[in-house]
Amino acid sequence: MVNRRKNSTAIVVKQTNFLEKLLQEAAVEQPVDALPEPAREDAFEVLVFHLDSERYAIPIDWIREIIRYVEPTAVPHTVEFLDGIISLRGEMIPLINARKRLGREPKKPDRRSRIIILEDGPHHYGILVDAAAQVTTILRNKIEPPPAVVATSDAAFIEGIAQQKGQLLILLNLRRFLEFS
Repeated sequence: MVNRRKNSTAIVVKQTNFLEKLLQEAAVEQPVDALPEPAREDAFEVLVFHLDSERYAIPIDWIREIIRYVEPTAVPHTVEFLDGIISLRGEMIPLINARKRLGREPKKPDRRSRIIILEDGPHHYGILVDAAAQVTTILRNKIEPPPAVVATSDAAFIEGIAQQKGQLLILLNLRRFLEFS
């Protein structure tokens, strides 16, 4: 009986020591780097997409979904950059060809081509891009205005330029990009 009690007491002491050690370790502050980054007002998430080797970005809060390319139905007598309309779950959505809208040579869609469905209040738009790449976070203070010498046809659509991982990222001004005038 004494042996059993000694073993019982030893086990309880070991368990107590183990729990105290765990609590002490949990109370130790983690380095700032290890803590998850809180939501920041000076940062926002964007979807990065490609047109050839150029990387463009649009805020994710505009995006409803991304779908594979579907052949649009042509609409006669419309602006050149409108490839037509697509039906998405019964909703008719105009399809803007980003290459044409930004003054690039048209390219036949392939297996990497995607349609980014944007939501602007009650209106929906599709943007045909060469590829959708990733979602990333951009700090607002890292966005620079485009250089004054930029005189390309897409300059009016550029909100700013950010550098990420050694590459330039062109942020689109979607309000201007979606204008049909």
